Amino acid sequence: MNTVNASTGFSPFQLHIGRSPRMLPPLVPSTGLPEETEDVRARALLSQLSNDVLEAQDNLLAAKAAQATNVNKHRAPSLTLQVGDRVMLATKHRRREYMQKGDKRVAK
Repeated sequence: MNTVNASTGFSPFQLHIGRSPRMLPPLVPSTGLPEETEDVRARALLSQLSNDVLEAQDNLLAAKAAQATNVNKHRAPSLTLQVGDRVMLATKHRRREYMQKGDKRVAK
């Protein structure tokens, strides 16, 4: 529940609620600042949630780019074919497609 996702850098609880869950209740009750009203705290929480979500989206894009880079390291370079080049084609499924047409003939 509180496991930090490797791609986003946040736990789902933190992105949803805006803070990490408390495992133990606080020993000393927190005394909020008297000049801080609920409106100010709510705006701060919404701002923090918005910033966390934007940072998680940035982290996801960075992770996606890193994954693409790692995958592309092992790919073979693409072949450049010219007009007139001879190539081998796989015809493994061509017979089945030909037979399904219903012409009652066998293709070789």
